[in-house]
Amino acid sequence: MKILLLQDIKGIGRKYDVKEVKEGYARNFLLPRKLAVVADERALSMKAESEIYERTLLDKNRALAKDIENQAIVFKVKTGDKKEVFGSIKKEDIKKVLIDRGFDIVDVILPHPLKKIGDHSVEIAFGRGIKGRAMVTLQSIEE
Repeated sequence: MKILLLQDIKGIGRKYDVKEVKEGYARNFLLPRKLAVVADERALSMKAESEIYERTLLDKNRALAKDIENQAIVFKVKTGDKKEVFGSIKKEDIKKVLIDRGFDIVDVILPHPLKKIGDHSVEIAFGRGIKGRAMVTLQSIEE
């Protein structure tokens, strides 16, 4: 029986793959658990629509990854006499600035909060394996 998978299933295939499986396995396991549907015309058109959506989403995310490289993100921070930073800039702070600028990002990859004055290259994940880099600058507030 031909089925269209609705989820990734280990040992069978990935989401939206059309697979040939034994009828009993499909009727007794996959279909009742809504892991798959019978691969008829309607299901195949659903697959085609999802592929078009995925392609447009990938193109959009690639464009965002290129655009983010041109973004300069500047944070003004308080510093002490020896230029040590009071507090830090966390990934949530960077994410908020990017969302305010219109970027629909998934995650900011920052191994540790930024605590040094200067430029920092920060990786931004847009999902589906697409990543970009933004330049984050910490500047001292002149008091």
